Amino acid sequence: MRSVETPKLVGFAGILGSEFNLPIQVDWNTLEFAMGINSSLEEFWNRVKSVTDRAAQLVREFDLDLFPAGAHPVAPMFNSSHIHVGTIYDESLGIYMESQLMRYTPAFAALAANSPFTEWRIGEFKSYRVRHIAHDCTRPVTLRDPQFAQPEWGTDAAPKIYGAPTLEVRITDCASSRRFLAELATFVAAYVHYQGTKVEKAHKMTPEEYRECLTNRWAAAKYGLQATFSWQGKPKPAVELISEMLDECRSELARLGAKRSDLSIISKALEKRTCQADFVMTLFDHYPDPHLLASAYGKLVRHWEMFEEYLENAPTLEPVPMVDKEAVIAEHLSWVGEGTHFYRLRGAMLYPAPATDEIIESMIEQELIRREVTPNCGTLLYRVK
Repeated sequence: MRSVETPKLVGFAGILGSEFNLPIQVDWNTLEFAMGINSSLEEFWNRVKSVTDRAAQLVREFDLDLFPAGAHPVAPMFNSSHIHVGTIYDESLGIYMESQLMRYTPAFAALAANSPFTEWRIGEFKSYRVRHIAHDCTRPVTLRDPQFAQPEWGTDAAPKIYGAPTLEVRITDCASSRRFLAELATFVAAYVHYQGTKVEKAHKMTPEEYRECLTNRWAAAKYGLQATFSWQGKPKPAVELISEMLDECRSELARLGAKRSDLSIISKALEKRTCQADFVMTLFDHYPDPHLLASAYGKLVRHWEMFEEYLENAPTLEPVPMVDKEAVIAEHLSWVGEGTHFYRLRGAMLYPAPATDEIIESMIEQELIRREVTPNCGTLLYRVK
């Protein structure tokens, strides 16, 4: 399976942009379908269908297929369905909102998980893209105070002021199902708007709450809709949280011409705790070679309803228990080899320095690792055999 060189992609983008009067462009060797301003589920759904139908027809004239996915089995690519919501008139309120939304972005990630492969690695995570912060293009937010904030880019959900000033949600993997994408974008837009009606300027997240958000983010990337989040220290299944969120934003859904029953694919996915990544993993059972998997997947997505059809007969998956201390230790320990720099462990679950240092001390106390301090490299860690 071959990828297309950038000049040809630019040509495709130019034709599509001209035909549909949309700012379709190329980014990171990928066709980026910017869908303009949409005010309803129906409008967005019809636009997605018309643009992708024409794009598929256009590339097929060159014996090519579209490859809508959050990642690629072989190539170092991560792709997202970025969702831009509303119009930001007050940057300070947008900064407050990014902190407020941090608790809920793992739910979006779990629902949209669609990258269970990347660069020859398959199946350890349902979203390698979220797990590996999408080449630094979707990171957890750093809590900001508007009085001291500098512009930021590339976080899971944050105000994007330059260009079209919106609240941008970046944590969601690229969808393979068009209808699922329409439902996802409508739900995310409705829920972000709902949160925007009740911005809490006074609330300051505690270190424990921040760490809980990061743990849930890791669980969403690892388990998708099977994840059980920690919610104020108590277990809450991801599907239960998303269901509550859907109920909370009923009024906002109505403003987008939708009601919960219109989001039938999301409802079925929640019922079965099954995300798009689960379909891909089923396909991997038949095509274990990554090159063959990429080829088979590219042909299957010609039929845009493949995920919906899979959901109808898919088994209901069991929830995975909430991430506990032992799981946190195990994940951090997996990053330690021979002479691993201590800073590398910050990448394990993206915890801040004090939390990561606490875990390192715990592993030393349990004699899982040993520490060596060197003048040239600083602190190095070694796994105890």
